[in-house]
Amino acid sequence: MNTDDQPFEAARILKDLNVSPSELGYRAQALFAETLVRMGATIDSVARAGHPDVTAQVGGRLLRFQVKATRYYSFSLTAEDLKGIRPGFPQEDGYLAVLDLAPPLTWTCVRYAHLQVIVGRQVPLAMLKSMADAPFSSQCTDSCVQLLIEHRASIEAFTFSLLRKRALCESRVEG
Repeated sequence: MNTDDQPFEAARILKDLNVSPSELGYRAQALFAETLVRMGATIDSVARAGHPDVTAQVGGRLLRFQVKATRYYSFSLTAEDLKGIRPGFPQEDGYLAVLDLAPPLTWTCVRYAHLQVIVGRQVPLAMLKSMADAPFSSQCTDSCVQLLIEHRASIEAFTFSLLRKRALCESRVEG
């Protein structure tokens, strides 16, 4: 398969799961954690509820992520979501990570410092993409697409629980 086609195929794989938006949101959280592991991160936590959704160690820094998945062209961030990823110390960063499920599948990762202007507002995804950490977002997209393509035959088994356990265990073994 042409690598240009892979993000489109990855979007189709997730669409074909036919799970509720809520379930897909949970899976996206754990899928993001597994994606980070593939990028060399050590996962500290993947929460089913509360804030942040994922915490990870990357290059000596603690990263806090609020993860969302959407099929829509606009997005709204709550004050609680923003508070959950606020860095507490200089060696921490917070990110909003949005999985855009519309083909082609992409992750948009925006740093905490850029998010205050959108809290409580409905904003176009294009605006989030313009605020994103483009290299990090691209790396997340590429790693996630490869993960989905490699495991397309067993993707139904990639529940929140399984992906969460994989990310936590694999990051301990590799990290």
